[in-house]
Amino acid sequence: MSETPKADAAPDAAELKRLRPFRGFAWALYLTFAVSFSSLIIFSVFKSVLAMTPEAPQLAGSAMSEEECFTQARGLFIELEGRRKSLGEAKEIAHADQDFLGFRVDWLTRKRALEVRCELGARPALSTAMDKLDRVMDLYTTASVQFSGGVGPAADEARTLLGIK
Repeated sequence: MSETPKADAAPDAAELKRLRPFRGFAWALYLTFAVSFSSLIIFSVFKSVLAMTPEAPQLAGSAMSEEECFTQARGLFIELEGRRKSLGEAKEIAHADQDFLGFRVDWLTRKRALEVRCELGARPALSTAMDKLDRVMDLYTTASVQFSGGVGPAADEARTLLGIK
């Protein structure tokens, strides 16, 4: 009576030696794919972050007074607050965050230009106020995405069913 090998038995040393090049090739292929895919994701995120973060412009003209800087900073805050409030009044609330993200880049560009004209290094109170404006913008950006994604579809559907344009 001959003995048949069991299907779940471990392969012998000769079999492992024969399959070693194939395992090496499979690992190389897997690592190449994983590193390439990860690199594409990292590049995409990096590119997106750079597009959403405008650089500070060069100083053109003379510096503004501290009171002028605070006045313009207040104007930026009021504009930001108004845009946040208008999220629920958008034609399609589910996509209002896309409009907000476009507004964000323009707003940050103007804020950076104001920071350059205000010479924040010599004005700690103004520098703190500008940092808080950045923090508020970051929070409003997050809130706009959450609002549009969570509330937007339901609000848009309710508007449609109720005949509200």
